[in-house]
Amino acid sequence: MCQWIEFDQTTKRSLYAKMPPKNRMEVDFVEKGVLNFQSLITRRICLQVPVYQRHYAWETDQWDDLWNDLYYLETGKDHYFGTIILMEKGTHEEMLGLRFEEFEIIDGQQRTATALILLAEIIARMEAVKGLPKANLRKLKEDYLRFKSVYKLELLGDDREFFRRYIIDGEMNPAKPVTMSQRRLLEAKAFFGKKLQEVHTANPKGFADFLLQLKQKVEAMEMMVYPLKETTEAARMFELVNDRGKDLTNLEKTKSYLMYMVYLSASPEEQERNLRDLNDCFGNIFRWIVEIQNSRYGKDIKEDSVQRYHFVTYAPEDIIPDNLTRADASYQSMTVLKDYIIQKYRANRKECLNAVLDYTLDIEKAFSFLKSILLYDGESSIKSLLEKVFILGRAANFYPLLISCWTRFKGQNEKLKEISHFIELMMFRAYAIGKRRADTGRGRLYDLAYKVHAGLVDYDETVMELKWLIRKYGSDWQFEDHLKADDFYDRTTGRDIRYLLYEYETYLRDVKGEPLEFTLTEILSRDDTGRPKYELEHIWPRSPSMLGLNKEELDVHEKCVNRLGNITLASKGFNLRMSNKPFKQKCKEYEDSLLRVQRDLTSNKRWGKKQIAERGKKIVEFALEKWEVH
Repeated sequence: MCQWIEFDQTTKRSLYAKMPPKNRMEVDFVEKGVLNFQSLITRRICLQVPVYQRHYAWETDQWDDLWNDLYYLETGKDHYFGTIILMEKGTHEEMLGLRFEEFEIIDGQQRTATALILLAEIIARMEAVKGLPKANLRKLKEDYLRFKSVYKLELLGDDREFFRRYIIDGEMNPAKPVTMSQRRLLEAKAFFGKKLQEVHTANPKGFADFLLQLKQKVEAMEMMVYPLKETTEAARMFELVNDRGKDLTNLEKTKSYLMYMVYLSASPEEQERNLRDLNDCFGNIFRWIVEIQNSRYGKDIKEDSVQRYHFVTYAPEDIIPDNLTRADASYQSMTVLKDYIIQKYRANRKECLNAVLDYTLDIEKAFSFLKSILLYDGESSIKSLLEKVFILGRAANFYPLLISCWTRFKGQNEKLKEISHFIELMMFRAYAIGKRRADTGRGRLYDLAYKVHAGLVDYDETVMELKWLIRKYGSDWQFEDHLKADDFYDRTTGRDIRYLLYEYETYLRDVKGEPLEFTLTEILSRDDTGRPKYELEHIWPRSPSMLGLNKEELDVHEKCVNRLGNITLASKGFNLRMSNKPFKQKCKEYEDSLLRVQRDLTSNKRWGKKQIAERGKKIVEFALEKWEVH
């Protein structure tokens, strides 16, 4: 544990009064060398995150490391904070006539932002401590956080105002974050606030002294500072340090690299506008990924996956190396992109710039269309089919095709409906029932996605290719064979069986003219304990202990019990009450069931091999018609 030192009030005041020498405040530059955090941040400087940098990305692991490094640091020792690379931008004159030097942070913005978040929380807690001079607290804020209208650190885009208002200025009731980086900023603030509260709870009397010591430790953090003067030098330096620290996502690396190539390729007249446009595109992308991940069916979709879907769909033919398929290249998209862009740069800088801008616009389109697909709220038949595609849980192979079709056939609902239908059909026949590997057909699906986008195939050819894939990987005889398998229950996931039986329930109700009283989502949902709200029940119990079967009948039972014809949907708790009871004892429960698939069972007087075969035949015939390839 950290050893706290008690200070008297005089010492406390003197600690606040300690500032860098006056001549340091008047220096127009930052010198290369080792500085501590205090001697850098308390100058008249304004640090800005350049547009080619990533947004705030640190998370719990990094916050915890910084907290522990400082918390357990022995008194009198310094913490090495790492390297800070800065680029001079000019001066900013505050309204009182004071000059502030502006620097872009090429490397170190994640650490700097986190240190200031921690300091903001420390200062906020100090304001509640009696006996600490308010004037000194105000000066602390001016030195480290904000002097009048000048903020010591300015973040990117939408994060700039968010960071100002809710982190530095400490406004209450923050707006809902619209980007992942804004969410992380709030979480970092909450993390350090919680840590400080834990210290206060453990030792309220020593809390003021702890805050002072922790502030000193932050101020004393040592860093190696490298100031740069040229934009291209800064961009190149960022490219060199890009892979250090917390891992960047491929999307962040792509943004940074494209920004870097704009620096190198654009004329001085074009550079600022192009960088602003590119940054705006990625600003949209980072907002949309939050909407995607907050959507009902997009929770598990990662931004790097969407970038891969973009590459599959939009990447021009000449970007794919001769020795790679489009599918393989999509998993190496960053390397492939760099090779492609640098070749363009060496041949013609104008072509390089155009390639960068086109690539950026296409990434933006991919995220936009995927968001539209996941949040689709148009024609009910298309919405229902899309929900089934998402619910089946194997959409990764099909997202590029959906994106390209939404691009190519936008507004043509009949075409989008039929394409969605064949996608659902392939997912169910080949993957859910056929148990095909997850990557089955992926290469051809990815090639088809590109061909649709590039206009190399028309609508009829698109449908024809989908039908070919279905017949190859989930033919009628294969589909029927899997449905009739003796071990159907064991080889098929419970979710996929419930999906099938829900559709059969819907069919039976249509025949009887009965309304459907529940949705597919309800059939597949789980309760608070993680158990399915609707279970699968073996009509002829799996355990024959209460059936009184002889040896021959036991052999028949073992062969039939896991066939499709012996499986039904059941409401939660049915198995607990009735699972191993004979058929006749279950019939009363079946009669009162809300499920048509159970009520229909009461037309049988007994249950065994014959009845299982008859019911199985009916369900298989239904499935072959329901998921028929016309």
